[in-house]
Amino acid sequence: MTRTILPPGAGNPFHYGTPATGDYFTGRRNELQAVVSRMRSEVSVVLISPRRYGKTSLLRRAEERVRRSGASVVFIDVLLCKDLPTLASSLATQALHARPGMVGRSAKAAADFCRRFRAAPHAELGEDGRWRLHFAPHLATADADRTISEVYLLLAEQAEERPSILVLDEFQAITDLGAHLPRLLKGLADTYPRVVLALAGSKHHLMQRMVVDADAPLYGMCQAIGLGPVDDESMVEYLVQRAASGGKPMVRSVAEELISLAGPAPNDIQRLAFEAYLAAPSAIDIEAVRRGLLMTVSHGVHEYAEIWNTRPPGQRRVLGALADAPTGHTSSKAFRERSGVSSTSSVQKAIEALDQAELIVRRDGTWHVADPFFRAWVPSPDVLHG
Repeated sequence: MTRTILPPGAGNPFHYGTPATGDYFTGRRNELQAVVSRMRSEVSVVLISPRRYGKTSLLRRAEERVRRSGASVVFIDVLLCKDLPTLASSLATQALHARPGMVGRSAKAAADFCRRFRAAPHAELGEDGRWRLHFAPHLATADADRTISEVYLLLAEQAEERPSILVLDEFQAITDLGAHLPRLLKGLADTYPRVVLALAGSKHHLMQRMVVDADAPLYGMCQAIGLGPVDDESMVEYLVQRAASGGKPMVRSVAEELISLAGPAPNDIQRLAFEAYLAAPSAIDIEAVRRGLLMTVSHGVHEYAEIWNTRPPGQRRVLGALADAPTGHTSSKAFRERSGVSSTSSVQKAIEALDQAELIVRRDGTWHVADPFFRAWVPSPDVLHG
């Protein structure tokens, strides 16, 4: 790994909360190669993993790689699209900038591009010098659907010369904009097979229903690529190198302890490392990691209390039991006794609800509280039953 030394006063060498770019991105060599090679070979892909595992970071890194080799990429975060007109505007804007030589082009070039769309967006030049296209907020569903089709056609035209990719991140939210959209995309993918569709989502049950299950609208369209944790060796090396670059070294054993407390999601590991760096007067030691954990939990107490207070008593008891000891045997008598939930069916209903809310996650057959800092905050079973 290349060692980057941060200049004095450059700030914390760890980063969390937004996609990891540049030196903040680590590991994922095999997954990155798998995604990039398929994008270049006109093979559609879907990434499904729990939140904070770095799906967006991986997709952005892949986008960077394929753009450098001349690909056209339209990248949309579906969660940022509040309605169909917003989705249509985002698609049209990204399609404009996916065309070679469009960045910094004239108003006439942008206006000419707008005429490619029957719904006639208007172009606006931002302070960053980039054109943005906007459709009317009352854009009809039929016009929005037509715009999506027109963007697909534009990418298909470019696919004759270079890889063309439509990335839809947080795809599980697409049906919030229109229940028909997965089937619309299926039809477009069938019509324009050279356009690569790259999807990513975290809500497993929704992604299964739309992409993976045999009766899913997009079944068979995308090759699934698993996204598990970053391997511990890569993460340890990253933590040690970044800590040294920030002038507060960390030995391997401390990095391993940090990962055991915050892992396996890369974002959570970086979040704890960020706080441990602040807590360390010089070197990041075990004590700094523990102070960092206390600070991280304290920052989230209001959010955690809100989550806790909106959950029914049975779900709270199951959360408490899983926070105390993760298990794959939630239907067992021992778990019912430990959680204080009387029946297997009640436990199962709680598990399903907590899973859909992404408060718990199943890893290697074992249920865990998904957020390690929420897990550290959750009251113990003794408190819940007292």
